[in-house]
Amino acid sequence: FQGGTSTSIVFQEAMTLDKVNAELVPMVEAITGDGNVQPQVVEGSKEVVIKTKDLSQEQRNALEEALVERFSIDPELITSETISSTISSETRKETITAVIVAVIGMLIYIRLRFKDVRFGISSVTALIHDVLVVLAFYAFTHITVGSTFIACLLTIVGYSINATIVIFDRIRENMEKKMNTSGLKEVVNTSIAQTLSRSIFTSLTTLVMVVCLYIFGVTSIKEFALPLLVGIVAGGYSSVCLAGGLWFVLRQKFEPKPEEEEEDEYPEVYEIPDFD
Repeated sequence: FQGGTSTSIVFQEAMTLDKVNAELVPMVEAITGDGNVQPQVVEGSKEVVIKTKDLSQEQRNALEEALVERFSIDPELITSETISSTISSETRKETITAVIVAVIGMLIYIRLRFKDVRFGISSVTALIHDVLVVLAFYAFTHITVGSTFIACLLTIVGYSINATIVIFDRIRENMEKKMNTSGLKEVVNTSIAQTLSRSIFTSLTTLVMVVCLYIFGVTSIKEFALPLLVGIVAGGYSSVCLAGGLWFVLRQKFEPKPEEEEEDEYPEVYEIPDFD
């Protein structure tokens, strides 16, 4: 999210990321003195984008001369532009604001619908897991951060919370049925098992659509679809494996108030003695 210089280079042949890291990045680091060069290979083309700290005109000229001399690149196919740190700061601020507003709105909705703040805390914790996974993927793959970044995070948050609410709704239904033959742990396990096929099929159908977008889409669509794939997988995992378990732990750790117990109190389960 820092400002700097973005240099676009069109080579005579397609470059792999490994080759760029081995041959191009060390040369750029030596010329610019930047130890945090970020390369990106544009899919389906011979273009490579190098992001560095803000370069002076002398450094840009030196980099262009080195590229022409070493890789025999046409100078007209080398372009550079300055990325303003102000724009980066605004993008970061808007992203954080959008995610916080979405999470607060979901907390209010879940609190009103389920009458239990533990449901809200569990779901938001699972959402934070999904957002962190996607952020880590962006950092690891060096995908360009832009307006699609905000759209990707909000899409993942909305998708994940929908799957989580389905599971929580089934937990609430089973609690209302007073499942006398089961304890609280069994109710959670049963609820997750009853919604598991729905969660898997929903995730698979969505994944098929996003994979098609990634395969047949243009570069800007691919930059949106690839992180979205990771977010869908993380969201499906957190909804099924984390949200219900977190709610159970919170329920055990923080006992319901007396008025809550009247609404959803669990009768104690007694073992029937074996008279054999």
